[in-house]
Amino acid sequence: ISDPGLLNRTAWTNAAVALVHIKKGRATGNKPALWMRSRLQEELYQLGRMIQEHAGKVLFTGLLLLASLTIGLKSVVIEDRIEKLWVEEGGRLDRELAYVEETLGKGSGGINQMVIQTGEDAALLTPDSLLHHLDVLKSATRVTVEMDDVTWKLSDLCYKTSMPETEIQFVETILDRLFPCAIITPLDCFWEGSKILGPDFPVHIPLGGDEGS
Repeated sequence: ISDPGLLNRTAWTNAAVALVHIKKGRATGNKPALWMRSRLQEELYQLGRMIQEHAGKVLFTGLLLLASLTIGLKSVVIEDRIEKLWVEEGGRLDRELAYVEETLGKGSGGINQMVIQTGEDAALLTPDSLLHHLDVLKSATRVTVEMDDVTWKLSDLCYKTSMPETEIQFVETILDRLFPCAIITPLDCFWEGSKILGPDFPVHIPLGGDEGS
């Protein structure tokens, strides 16, 4: 026997041979399973022969099928809005984002900065949970990233109320600190929600000869 698999693993190597030996009483085994396996091996063997004899045609057909499937790629729309991927459609947060977009304009409700807070129980609208939510938001809004020797903050990326340019540097700096990011949170209903808006540092406004106020 040239194939040692026929001696060690006859049923796996050639189920038809194993089935013949069982029928002759030389071996024992599961006849229905061996018959099914022998048919499967025969079909795969015939398929392999056909592919080998017509390799060029099979390759061309496969490439043609692959090319036809890639036609649909031109209509692919990649969803990069995080609220469309993680927010339940028709849920409360989805309605709030729709309200923000309707109120502040298209695009303002589709920013990619989002904090999703969960708890061990279903009751999140409790004083302790809201205060914890406040700490989480304060930490998130004060995150800075160093890139190319430039420090980026949330205020550099978020949506703000647009103001006309004054071409006066210190006035631009003051206005940039006075107008906070648009943040929608349940804390808007409480005074503590104002702590998220900042400013993080005192804003000095020069008045006459005074040092500022």
